[in-house]
Amino acid sequence: AEITLEDLNTTKTPVIENQFKTYEINKPPKHKILCKMDATKRVVLITGSATGIGAGTAKGFAKEGASLCITGLPSQKDELAEVAKVCKENGSPHVLEVAADLRKQEDMDLLMNETIKTFGQLDVLVNNAGIQVYGDIEQQYTSEEFDNVFSVNVKAPIYLTKLAKPHLSKTKGNIVNLCSVVRNWYLPKFIVYGMSKAAIEYLTKTTAADFAEIGVRCNAACPGMVLETDILVNVLPEEVQQQFREDCSTKLRGRTTTKSEVSDLIGFLASDKATMITGELITIDGGKMLSLTA
Repeated sequence: AEITLEDLNTTKTPVIENQFKTYEINKPPKHKILCKMDATKRVVLITGSATGIGAGTAKGFAKEGASLCITGLPSQKDELAEVAKVCKENGSPHVLEVAADLRKQEDMDLLMNETIKTFGQLDVLVNNAGIQVYGDIEQQYTSEEFDNVFSVNVKAPIYLTKLAKPHLSKTKGNIVNLCSVVRNWYLPKFIVYGMSKAAIEYLTKTTAADFAEIGVRCNAACPGMVLETDILVNVLPEEVQQQFREDCSTKLRGRTTTKSEVSDLIGFLASDKATMITGELITIDGGKMLSLTA
């Protein structure tokens, strides 16, 4: 049926009918969308936040006044305590420290349960934790190492996203995953890590599409080489690290990406400034990938 100007000027809701569905113009959304979150009232859960990018991300959210749940392995309690101390100094009103092994479902249950028990809500989930094994398809990594990488890098983000969904639905919060340029770029002996990050790309897009109807966003930060993180320093031979410093430096800045730059991107994607951004994988590598494909 056609809609006339007279129809639009009346108080009734105009209706469009076609062979598939009936649409009502100006029909209210199924969910209430909260476009603004008070940064000082947000609760942020960050995995892998004892060191590296995760620790930097926690400190950044702390400066905005957010309450935090930070987590690392049981062996990283001292590092977590130090990060918590800095976060409180930076302005976070409450920092919850939870030691958890993300390879274990019961630890992830504990992590989410303690967060909700302590704060009563969740506004942002940052799936940052990741590990890597250096080896190609024929040598240098074991089946156990493969399983560990996929447990931490893939299974944990999927499961935590599932646990977070009902809580994020209430706050109209969002999720930021840590991905990598390696998801679609060949790098020698990064096969297992690259496969895990390709999975995170799909998870990010799927979550964004599936959670849109409840007002929850999902994006991913995709850094290039960040050579100051444990995931590389503790795994790569020194000569390989030096080669990466030379090969991965960008024309733009003459260096590789830093931890703080990735943390800043995560903070932006989680903020109200990105309220219309979802399903995106944002590369942060100083244009290195562009120079390789141009």
